[in-house]
Amino acid sequence: MHPKVLLGSLCVLIAHTASVSAAPTWCKGGDEKPSYDMKTLYTEPDVHFALLGLVAASCYPESDVAAQGKQLAAARAAWSKKLGLVEDDWADVSEWAHLQRHLRGDTRIDERDRQAPWSAYSPLDQFGILSGASMSDVDAAYIADGFGAKLTQLGRLGYVADCLGHGSQDPAVFYAMCATDAATLDLGKLSAEIRADTTHSAGDRMTARLVAYDLLTVQLPKYFADAKALRAKDPAYATMFALGETAHKEWAKVDPRWISLVADLDDARVTGSRKASAGCEARTWEAWKAVITAIPVKRFAAIHPEPGNSFAIQLVPAVTAEPNGYLAALALNECANLEGKEDLLTGAIGAALVRWPGFRGPRTATQTAILTANLKLDARDATLDFPKVHRGWIKGDGNAQNYVLGVVAAVKVEGERATVTFAKQKVKQTRCAKGHYTSQISQIMSDGTVHYYYVCDTEVQETIEVPPSPPLKVVARYAAGLKAGMTVSITNDVVAVAYAKGGTTPLLVTGIEVK
Repeated sequence: MHPKVLLGSLCVLIAHTASVSAAPTWCKGGDEKPSYDMKTLYTEPDVHFALLGLVAASCYPESDVAAQGKQLAAARAAWSKKLGLVEDDWADVSEWAHLQRHLRGDTRIDERDRQAPWSAYSPLDQFGILSGASMSDVDAAYIADGFGAKLTQLGRLGYVADCLGHGSQDPAVFYAMCATDAATLDLGKLSAEIRADTTHSAGDRMTARLVAYDLLTVQLPKYFADAKALRAKDPAYATMFALGETAHKEWAKVDPRWISLVADLDDARVTGSRKASAGCEARTWEAWKAVITAIPVKRFAAIHPEPGNSFAIQLVPAVTAEPNGYLAALALNECANLEGKEDLLTGAIGAALVRWPGFRGPRTATQTAILTANLKLDARDATLDFPKVHRGWIKGDGNAQNYVLGVVAAVKVEGERATVTFAKQKVKQTRCAKGHYTSQISQIMSDGTVHYYYVCDTEVQETIEVPPSPPLKVVARYAAGLKAGMTVSITNDVVAVAYAKGGTTPLLVTGIEVK
């Protein structure tokens, strides 16, 4: 061969070898150089080993793969489709592949700042807190509901991952709670959010991609099949899923003002910011007042106060049995705890809600709907397993140390407190005027004394005057509208209800006029 021809062929060969062996621009080094096995490079089914091998073969090509550029590119394209990757995303894959081995196996990531407001969480922050909710003191359903309309696809991914990760004996309740979120997960949207969230490391972005891949390709198909089988197995299971669908649809009817109010207070709570909770007393009282005003008076008239079970204690479950009331009550409790303004009512709310799923959003509403539906499974020995609820920041005990039912003589307001004085009362009573002991033994005392039953032969009706109760200091807002002559039920520092003298229909409930 002519020397010039030979030289030209050699240059072409060198250029071709350089073109197929040059590392892609997305290749990045790190602590640990990945390797590949030629035997499984194109057939490896495990996503982790497949990606490690493709990065190693692409970034550190040896003679056995140097001339396989097209085949290598085809393999990368196949995995790109499965994982929702674009070419630039392989920079994340490469960085992840170079991490130390123990840093590549975790399925959870940490939020950047656990004292950041939930409303400011990035998509990957949402994924982080929700995928790790089982190790938190806040249940995942509350957190997901807390994000509200700002819940991202990655947030849903974290919630569903947590939902399906419970080793519950009967996962039906969990499945019903996350059914709507599971059905709306989308690889394209997930990938776009991961790609756009540059607030986290490449390793965190890859963790989310790998969780999404496993969930979408392995766990969700099994979940959908299991959920279908549950519906067919027992009508009670089918009812659970129907309740979940209804809860999500009905949530659109909940007052957005109270949703926003609780969201602001959740932000104030997690950040620990005094500025964030400033002014919450007026806002939460507005919500409570609106809710109380909207409840028909006949529902309050059905509450009968008594020692040990005061009106205030019975009022809380009556109000929090629906979403708007729950949100207003929760807001009242959160604000009181943040501002140090606790009273008997906010304490009773805390005691009632700390372990109650409630209505923070459609997921907790689903749990509440199932819990209160009194569903019976066909199998007599079968039980339903519910997510555990213990929201430690909802504080209160509701212990009634002082209970008074009396007629108001006067009310004097001094700043945030009011003093209620009481009038003398005349009450009718039945008294035994004449009777006799029988021979029937009623009790034998330890010293041998024998007591016999007494039978009344003649009863008389009489009116007596009862001394008034001592004056009570109460929270002023609960005494609003009180007038002399009204009969009131007061527990600790809360005027729970006021009636017209001798009446049984409430005029005021916690100082709010009801009709």
